Amino acid sequence: MRIIDKVALFALVIFAILSKVLSDTDNEVRRPNPNIFNPPNSEKFAKPELPPAYANAPTFDVKIDMKNFSSTGTAFSVGDGIWVTARHVTTGCDIIILNTEIGKGLPVSQLTQERNADISIFRTKLAAPALPVSADGLRIGQMGWSFGYPRGKPGDVFGKIIGRAKMRAYGRYSTIEPVIAFTQIRRIPDAGTDLGGISGGPWVDREGRVIGVHVAGAPRRGRSFSTDPSTLLAALSKAGISSSSRKFKQLTDQNFSHAGNFLRRQLTIAKVMCLVGNRWKKMTKR
Repeated sequence: MRIIDKVALFALVIFAILSKVLSDTDNEVRRPNPNIFNPPNSEKFAKPELPPAYANAPTFDVKIDMKNFSSTGTAFSVGDGIWVTARHVTTGCDIIILNTEIGKGLPVSQLTQERNADISIFRTKLAAPALPVSADGLRIGQMGWSFGYPRGKPGDVFGKIIGRAKMRAYGRYSTIEPVIAFTQIRRIPDAGTDLGGISGGPWVDREGRVIGVHVAGAPRRGRSFSTDPSTLLAALSKAGISSSSRKFKQLTDQNFSHAGNFLRRQLTIAKVMCLVGNRWKKMTKR
């Protein structure tokens, strides 16, 4: 073999070796770490728990005006003819009526209004399927759904927990209590930001368990507020009410309005009418 042929063969071998080395090196650089694709640790990536009540929570004021006119709110069944609503829905009323259908209703009895929370519990002769109540802790970013009668008409809200706050009520009564703050993501129907009338309705988790009572809102900021879970659980415990074991199909941002309509048809969620003054006198004369 000629010298030039030997040199060419040697160069070819060297080239092949270098190509293999460089190729392997390049693959090592580009090859992703297989651990990247391992399922994440659920605890590590879990949403953070809400801080303790009152811990550095901002405070906002709510004026509870005197009842000079009739109004509506929302209530939900917790079983055996027992209902929960907001305290500010029931204070100052001459009579409270639970609507059972258009033009018909039942007077409430045994009304108990919590002294330090925006919660009322009452009874009627009618018993409707109950909502279960959750005792689980809440987390920032957790989804929630609220059902009721905003502006006196059926409506629902889908939101997300963004933190805690303190609500200071003054006027008809004076309280300060911890509340949970939600940012509203979607409303059905989306008929404006004013949700007055949904007060007293439930905020529920993905499993349909009550996590609080809808008590206030900040329409311009798209915020809603519920009672703290511990407040509701304490009120129910004091009244000797046990939570229902009812099961629900999981709620989503797509099916929650159907769930709201179903619960209203069952009267699990009902409209509450607070009648005062002339309107009550006119009804009693009929």
